[in-house]
Amino acid sequence: MLKGDTGAKRTWFYENGAFVAAALAAVLWHVVLSTNVGDDMVYFKTLLDGNSSLGEILAHRYETWSSRMVIEAVLIPLVHCPLLWKILDIVIFTSLPVLLCGLLGVTGRGRWFVTGLVLLYPFADMASAGWIATTTNYLWPLWGVLVIGMVLKQLRCGRKVPVWEAAAALLACAYAGSQEQAAVLLLLLLGMEVLHYISEKCMKQPLLYALCGIDIISLIYIFSCPGNAIRSAQEMAGRMPEFADFTFWEKLYMGLANVERIFIAQLDPVYCVVAAVIAPLVYRKTGNYRKTLLAGIPALLLFGQAVVRVSHPSLKKVFVRPEQTTHWDWHELVTYMPLVFLILSVFGILYALWQLADGAWKHYLWTAFLLAGGFATGVVMGFSPTIYASADRPYLYLYFVLIYVCTDAVWNLGGMRVVWKTGSADAAQSGSGAHSKGKMPVPEKLMFTVLGLLVLANILDVTRMCWLLGRLL
Repeated sequence: MLKGDTGAKRTWFYENGAFVAAALAAVLWHVVLSTNVGDDMVYFKTLLDGNSSLGEILAHRYETWSSRMVIEAVLIPLVHCPLLWKILDIVIFTSLPVLLCGLLGVTGRGRWFVTGLVLLYPFADMASAGWIATTTNYLWPLWGVLVIGMVLKQLRCGRKVPVWEAAAALLACAYAGSQEQAAVLLLLLLGMEVLHYISEKCMKQPLLYALCGIDIISLIYIFSCPGNAIRSAQEMAGRMPEFADFTFWEKLYMGLANVERIFIAQLDPVYCVVAAVIAPLVYRKTGNYRKTLLAGIPALLLFGQAVVRVSHPSLKKVFVRPEQTTHWDWHELVTYMPLVFLILSVFGILYALWQLADGAWKHYLWTAFLLAGGFATGVVMGFSPTIYASADRPYLYLYFVLIYVCTDAVWNLGGMRVVWKTGSADAAQSGSGAHSKGKMPVPEKLMFTVLGLLVLANILDVTRMCWLLGRLL
């Protein structure tokens, strides 16, 4: 009996221990941080005069500043209840790896991998405009997109979606659609789902069409909002007056260079894991050196940024780190190097995914379009005068698209489902064998060790930043 209980506890730990770890990290950060910073204080004052109702405030904001009325209808009352926000935000952050695992069917040790990637996200970015304001405007819409994804998965599997889940998806769509980047990403996802059902000649999907309708209405609302144009003009005059004179290509360059700076030049941990994982997966699946080398281009470029730039200072003009600048010398080669590195890195990732897909072109195209959508949410910041003032928070969606694509490559395309299923309920019931005893091959064990060390370092760093930001901002 005791032996059975121990086995059940061990199985539960393998299945859910990662989510507990995410919850503990989230609790730690929210205990340490202070909400009295940034735009939180601005929103806090909006209801204090007592002369305007919430509806009047939102209508005024729509006319003069922002189209995010659904988000601000939640945000403005919530800044007066910081404890409630902390509880909700802990639940939402903790559920991110849960939803990702649900979308991709990840079990066992794979859940630790997904949770590790989520915990590598620089959560301190959510303080850049105030904790409550930033999370409700960025993190919560992302959560809404994932909730909608879970409902879409049920539809694909032919399951009947309960009424309460359908209602939750519609509300999530209205909330996420209020954020510009999330609305565009949703349009891409919903559009791909519509194309899927057209190809399958299964057009009776009323819930899907309702979600599409809400998202399209949200986008029309965003583009027609007079407050967005007013805010853009004020931000340009106050933060980047020269932005009005930029050409389309200069704005595009600024957006591309900033993506390269954040993810490649600054050796972002999430991107480093993605680059380090895909090349070995290609070798494991193909056994071909040339294909592995092409898939390893992103990792080789990171090696250049991390090692060559330091050990050979003369090559700093090759492995250049883009600055947050609005002036470029188009006659200098260093101006173009970030674009070269970014193009090569994107090519390497797409090539690796193609090799891993092994002819499953529908899966590959879906993943490639999703990656393109996440990439676009980052590049589009070049067309905003607040690209540098917004810090790194707008790149949240690209972060989680990379996490999703990496997990899909490892778990589904790369064939690690069998290896990392160890410890799951299925593996526990499968009988004897090396995997059912919890043993893992040395390369995978080494990878989890390195990932764990990176996660620990990030948790400590985010904790430090949470403590400092509440006292410095």
